[in-house]
Parts: sequence; structure tokens; C-alpha cells
Amino acid sequence: MKNIVENKRVKEALAKGEEHFRKIFTYSNDAIFVIDPAKDEIIDVNPRATDMLGYSREELLSLPITSIHPNEMPELLAFAQSVFDKGSGWTNELTCLTKSGKTLPAEISASVIDISGTSYMIALVRDISERKRMEEALRESENRLSRILQSAMDAIITVNNKLEITLFNEAAENVFRFPASEAIGQLFDRFLSEKFRAMLSGYIRSSSKSGGANRYMWIPEGLTAIRSGGGEFPIEATVSQVDVGGQKLYTVILRDVNERKKAEEKLQKLQLENVYLQEDIKAGFGEIVGKSQAIKKVFQNIERVAGTDATVLLTGETGTGKELFARAIHNLSSRKESVLVTVNCAALPSGLIESELFGHEKGAFTGALSLKIGRFELASGGTILLDEIGDLSLELQAKLLRVLQEGEFERVGGSETLKVDVRVIAATNQNLEKAMEVERFRQDLFYRLNVFPIQIPSLRERKGDIPLLVRYFAMKYGKKLGKEINTIPQKTMEALKAYPWPGNVRELENIIERAIILSRESQLELGDWLPKPGVTPRGSRIQTLEELDRKHIMEILELAGWRVSGERGAAKILGLKTTT
Repeated sequence: MKNIVENKRVKEALAKGEEHFRKIFTYSNDAIFVIDPAKDEIIDVNPRATDMLGYSREELLSLPITSIHPNEMPELLAFAQSVFDKGSGWTNELTCLTKSGKTLPAEISASVIDISGTSYMIALVRDISERKRMEEALRESENRLSRILQSAMDAIITVNNKLEITLFNEAAENVFRFPASEAIGQLFDRFLSEKFRAMLSGYIRSSSKSGGANRYMWIPEGLTAIRSGGGEFPIEATVSQVDVGGQKLYTVILRDVNERKKAEEKLQKLQLENVYLQEDIKAGFGEIVGKSQAIKKVFQNIERVAGTDATVLLTGETGTGKELFARAIHNLSSRKESVLVTVNCAALPSGLIESELFGHEKGAFTGALSLKIGRFELASGGTILLDEIGDLSLELQAKLLRVLQEGEFERVGGSETLKVDVRVIAATNQNLEKAMEVERFRQDLFYRLNVFPIQIPSLRERKGDIPLLVRYFAMKYGKKLGKEINTIPQKTMEALKAYPWPGNVRELENIIERAIILSRESQLELGDWLPKPGVTPRGSRIQTLEELDRKHIMEILELAGWRVSGERGAAKILGLKTTT
């Protein structure tokens, strides 16, 4: 009973704190624990703590803190003592045990606060499972690269601008007959003929002055190098510059011409790219991957508008991922804890879409056997995505406008006016302004939706993102299909970058998924799935001029709602007589 009274007193004291602290406490992405170490009690936790550990708040408050860190009592006590001695502390050596029994590696930052004369510890706990996995993947990649370097049949030597050796692989040991342990840190000069030394020093000086513009140099046959015993031998080599941690290094790949074999000439060390040694994939918004200027501009707009309740209109070609961007806006908004409801206006039958959006009362029409809650009512408090908004009929556009303006509607067959609080995101691949010209889309609705327009770039406009997307999809579907894709041939990547991608990111994703299925080993194989640019796809033929005219006229008729005459009719748009 005493503990219950004490806990209540502490909670009341905490409640008197500044309001912004409570907001930080509630909405923090890190788990936060308020702990009484002396009693081994958890006084308070934030929602992230319950999400991370799988317990309810009440369950956590009934548990001793030591139960979350089993088998780590010495480490936990040492950490707690250090925090109380210094006032704060940090560790990444502890783990947390979830309700399901899963162990999570954790990064913990803790500090001591005084509440009503009693010292408590506030601990911020971050799940670093993903970071540990990435670090392990990077270590494995580095080990793999090290094994590749050590197994290479050519000598590979890396030097700095003073010609001091920083890397000396096993083949270099064999070629120069000198151990790597003694070569590291020594000058490379001892292994160079006078002509070779002059050429390499000149390349380094030139590269430094040009800012690395001349990154590669081919040294053909005709030069010689010197073994540790003094023997001179003919070589051929390449020299390249690489920046590592802000330091310029120079890699010499050297071959003893006397000992090389034809098979060695076909080594593919520069043909394959190591997937896991490429720069980190940034999926700053869920599954949206990219770093091009075009996509960065979209990211910036999303960050600006997400925190508001402004209506957003996403436009862009089919396959650009408009739904993913809508989800990113929702997840960054204050409504992220509520539902995101998606409605594909093009996929729903015209006779049912009103019922889907606004719901219906029992007996409203034949087949309405019970009350149905509509999508807007379901999304109240959250966000609704109206995908393919351009396909809505004019009648429904008017009803939608009322919801956007007044936040109210009636169910089909009902008389009660319902109020909703919904953030609206609309998406379309159509040109709504042209649709307005032929009276297929209401002007007032367009201006109500067009509060914050965001144009999603096509893949053709962000080709620099293709390598990132390819690696992301290769890992995604490799994991899904139980395959480890470690390498992507350079010619494959170039082919993917050259293709115009009419189906955008969706088409690229499908191509990579097929390639993963096709690939037999760890190398990505496209097969013949990718159409060649400028080549008519198989099964299609070149259309005649008459067929193209007919197709164009049909498209205008569709756009004009099959109205032939009049100011907004198809004949006027086409510049033809009505009789024609």
C-alpha cells in the first residue's frame, strides 16, 4: 500500500512538469522509462516503450526493471551506479527482453532527476537491432572484399601521396617476394624502377592539382618493377585514385607479364559491383528510395505539408508510387496514430462508389441488408487517400466538395447529417485542368483539392535513383525469395539506366523481381525481360495513320463525355465540323 501511495505521489509530481516535456515524453521515437532504482520499480513509461517491448503500460508498471534485463545484473548495476555517480551515462552493452521473449540490443542514455526529494533515473532506450544488422552486413561485406583482394591473382598495392604503402595483398607478397607485415608503412619506392617511380609520382602530382579529374592511368608493358632481392621484371599496371575518409589514396594493380596467363586476363574484378558495399540506401519515407534533386524536392514538400491538415493533390504518371507518398505524408502527420483509408475511385463500380465513400442505411437500395459505414466515416480522425480522383462522376464530385468544405455528409438512404474530421489526400495521373475545360471535372472541386499540389517525377526524370532502387529491390525480393544477390554486372546496370521506363518505378520493381526469380546464383540476371529502347514490344505492330486518327478521336470523345457539339464538345476540341 505504501508503494502505491508513493507511486501516486511521484506521478502527481511528474504531472506538474512543463507541458513540452510531456509531449516529448509521449511522442518520442525512443522508449522512455522513469525508474526508482532503489526499489527496482518502473514509475512511468511512454507509448514507444510499450510498442517496443510488447507489454501494456499497466504490465510494465508492475514489473521490476531487472526483469527487462535478465542475466545482466552486474552490467545493469554497474551502469546504474555510474549514472548516479556522474549524473548521467550512456551504454550500448545492455539488451531488453520483450514480452514474447525476443532479445533486443539497446542503446541507453540515462540521467538522474530529483522529484520531491527522491532521486529517479530517466532512461531513453533505443532499439538498435537494425543498426547491428547493418554493421554486421558491412563487416561481412568488408570481409568479403578483403577475401577478394587477397585471392586476386594480380598484385594490389595502395599508397598515400607520400608513396607509403597502406595495403599489400597476398599476390603482391608473391610478386615482390616480401611479406605484407613488413611492407605496410614502408615507401613503395624500393619496388619501383626509376621510370616507374617517375610515372607514378607524376600521376599523383597531376591528380592532386586537377582535384582528381584524372582518376585512372593505364601503364602498359614496357615498365619494370623490382623484387625485394633486387631482381627487375617487366610489368603492366593500372593506377587509380580513391578518397577514403577524406584522404586521397592510390591503388596500383600490377601484373608480372612474365608469369601471367590468359585466364588471368579475363578476371572480372572490375565487372561486378558489390551490392553491400554501395552507399547506404536512404528510405527516408518508408519504401521511397532516392537521392536525386527531383525526389529531394518532393521529400521537402512532404516535410513542409505533413504537419498541417492541408489537402494535398498528388499528380504523376502511373507507377510513380503516389500511394507511397500519401502514406509518407500520413506517417509524418499528427494523425499517424489513426487510420489511413485508401479509396481507388477507378476500381469501384459507379453504382457503388457513393455507398463506399459515404456508407448507406439498411434498406437504402436492393441488397442493402444492413447499415454500412463509409470510408469517410471510417477515416474520421485520420487520413483518406482518394486515388484516381479524376474518375469520379460529376454528381459524386459535388457531394465530395461538400465533405471537403463542411466536413459533413449523409449516408445513402439516410437523413442524419454526419460530421467527420478527415485529412484528404487526392491522387491522379490525369490532367485535371484539361478535364475542367471539357467539363469532366468541377472547377470548384479542383481548387479545393489543389491546396498543396505535389508533382511526383517520373523515373525518366530521376534516372540517378535507378542504381539505388535496383539494389533496394534486389535486397527486398532476394530476402523474400530466399536468394542472396551480391553482385550486379555493370552492363546490367547500364541497360537498366538506359531504358525509358514507361511504367516507372512499378515497372522497375516488377523487372527486378523477375530477375531475382531468374537468377541462379548470387549475380543478378535480367535475361531477356527488359525491352530495348526504341524497339516495338513483341506482339505489337506499327499502327496506320487511320488507326492513330481513330484512336485520338476516341480519346477526345471520352474526355468530352461523348458530347459532340457545343463549346465543350469533341468537334470543337478537334477543330472539326460537327457533321464530320
